[in-house]
Amino acid sequence: MPPTHISGTSRALYRVFVLPSLRTPTSIPLIYAPAFTSPLQPSQSPSLTPRTSIRTKVFKKDTQRHAISDHYILDTAIDAPRINFVDKNGQYNTDVRLQDALFQVNRTTHYLVQMTPTKVDEFGNPDPEDVPTCRIISKIDLRAQHERKLDILRRQARGQGAGPPPKNLELNWAIAGGDLKHRMGRLKEFLKDGRKVELLLGPKTKGRKATEEEANSLVKAVEDAVKECKGSRETKREGTVGGVLTLVFEGKKVEEKKEAPKVEEKRVDEEKDAATTEATK
Repeated sequence: MPPTHISGTSRALYRVFVLPSLRTPTSIPLIYAPAFTSPLQPSQSPSLTPRTSIRTKVFKKDTQRHAISDHYILDTAIDAPRINFVDKNGQYNTDVRLQDALFQVNRTTHYLVQMTPTKVDEFGNPDPEDVPTCRIISKIDLRAQHERKLDILRRQARGQGAGPPPKNLELNWAIAGGDLKHRMGRLKEFLKDGRKVELLLGPKTKGRKATEEEANSLVKAVEDAVKECKGSRETKREGTVGGVLTLVFEGKKVEEKKEAPKVEEKRVDEEKDAATTEATK
């Protein structure tokens, strides 16, 4: 025990420098003492390692369903007593009471969607002379429309542009003639629709291995199919012929125009019509 007749300064020095050396070596600071543990056995010694818990991060992809009501003004959320109304048959009706329009909506399968906003004054009140246009849309169609918008936004965020998503085709080097014809038809269909196509050519896991001549012929068949699609072009090529080869093509949608009949053909047709008329007289 420390002496009680010494001064306060000496007592403080005693607590700092002398008293810690008198403690038993098995004393454990409370910050390291394990909580809710069973009593130690005689052969066991307490662990001085601090216990920590590790939380695993979970990265969630943007695949959850988005609330449609967060992106569209629907049904009773339409803040206008009267609207221009497009019914389920596509008929346009002007200046219809909102309640009358809602009465025509099957709320189980369809929404009444506000398509155009209404003007408001400086106090936020809707302009009675400028009513919004609303139409009936099925819930399935509206969900699909919203998913397409989200897909475009995701592609823009990744720097892929707002066009349609690319199409993917896979071919093996030893593909049969009938299958090749079908795949080339699909390739031309996508390119003529203005799509981007990623074509993967590779060997079969099991089965006959294609010769070098067959592999080169397949690449030429692909190139010839692309040439048939006006405006389409190859933008990327990676890999080796006979191994794994990736080809990327950009299509171009070409509107078909009906050409006016040539003057000579038109004159011949008129002469034929005149001769037929003369013969019938």
